[in-house]
Amino acid sequence: MERNSNPTMVKTLSKWNLLSIGIGAVIGWSWVIYAGYWSVTPGTLGGIFAFVVAALLCSLVGLVYAELTSAFPKIGVDVSITFLGLGKIPALIVSWCVLYLWMSFILVEAIMFPIILGNLGIEVPVFGEMFTVLGTPVMLSDVIIAVLFNTFFAFINYRGVKISGWVQTAAVAVLAAAALFFCGSGMALGEASNARPLFTDAAGLTTIMLIVPGFLSGFNAIPQAVEETNVAPKTVGRLVLYTVWGSAIFYILIIAGLAFAMPESARAGDGLVVVEAVSSLFGGSRLASAFITFASLLGMLTTWNAAYIAGSRFLYGMARARFLPEKLAVIHPKYGTPKNAIILMFVIGTLAPFAGTNSTIYVGLMNIASFGLVVTWLFVSVTFIRLRDTMPEIRRPYTVPFGKVIGWISVVFCAAYLFLYTPWGPSGLLPIEWAGIAVIAVIALIVYFSYNIRGGHMEHEERKKLLIGEEE
Repeated sequence: MERNSNPTMVKTLSKWNLLSIGIGAVIGWSWVIYAGYWSVTPGTLGGIFAFVVAALLCSLVGLVYAELTSAFPKIGVDVSITFLGLGKIPALIVSWCVLYLWMSFILVEAIMFPIILGNLGIEVPVFGEMFTVLGTPVMLSDVIIAVLFNTFFAFINYRGVKISGWVQTAAVAVLAAAALFFCGSGMALGEASNARPLFTDAAGLTTIMLIVPGFLSGFNAIPQAVEETNVAPKTVGRLVLYTVWGSAIFYILIIAGLAFAMPESARAGDGLVVVEAVSSLFGGSRLASAFITFASLLGMLTTWNAAYIAGSRFLYGMARARFLPEKLAVIHPKYGTPKNAIILMFVIGTLAPFAGTNSTIYVGLMNIASFGLVVTWLFVSVTFIRLRDTMPEIRRPYTVPFGKVIGWISVVFCAAYLFLYTPWGPSGLLPIEWAGIAVIAVIALIVYFSYNIRGGHMEHEERKKLLIGEEE
């Protein structure tokens, strides 16, 4: 069958493209709603402190990724290094965790997009109730809107990573401008007294610190696009860290601007508090509100686009290493993109809106994804420590100082965070979410036994060469 090797992928992404892919994967639309909760529950400075601490903790994992990505600049570095350090089965677990992460982004964006449009005040016609899912009607209008935008992202990614990279960079630039504008406007036109209380109590601070890492996840999108750039491996490693802190600074700017713009009573309410705040600051100006609304919409779209970029490349990388069927490892002869992987993601994104918009569905999808992400972080951190002992000779363009210390702290952080999802943790997964994890595990086992053992068997050394980029 046709099989293209990765040199056919087009190296067109700049460092700004890579950074925007990472930040775009992290920052979505939720800041428009949750910024009030972040600032009220622990207090204004408490919310900022929570993001700083969370960024420090995520930086530990980011440092691990930075070193390993610079040492092994190949798609699916999470899987590659786990395979090297811990073996095939842990690598398979990580591969399905990461694969589900990017698929869940596509699913949730397609499901929620029509709802977010309505919440942002963007009026769209609603018609054609088809059936109900968990008591929530599935509207034909919602399906049409979601499929149209899903088609757009599939199209630009199919036609070339240069196009999708340019779209991502432009959108993230607008997001950055919106954060600076909102923060500056809040401080200039608002009142410092609105920011009170600065701190509430330890319980409020802990509550926010527990959820914030979830809002900073997504920086592992950068390694998935590493084969389509000529950026030096050391710089790629640094970009992972820049993504964590760039995203954290974005959120902090929003919290600070909102705290000055509105008193606590207004920030504690439901709704689009950031949009309401900028409207109040500018005397009901539609232009100011439209700018922030547009930026929040772009936040959702950058996540959608980043998921297409990272997810399709990850599918390609896993198929190239024969963890998945090789048909997914085909590169378009003209556009240099993993065409079959993009088509698969398009099909999944097209089917997603038929699941309806009941909160149980999309919240469950993201909770499972977060659980899998922390599992991945834990495996990668353990592997990082192990490779320092077993492969000390590997060239590491970006080398983490006090590597083992950082690695062990990262392991402890990931293990503690993983505990939160267990039935004994304060925010454990629901039974239906554990059932979802079981379904994913069953699908993984079916693929493994039907393809990987029978049709996709490969010797350890051969797969190692494909994963880490040794000469084939």
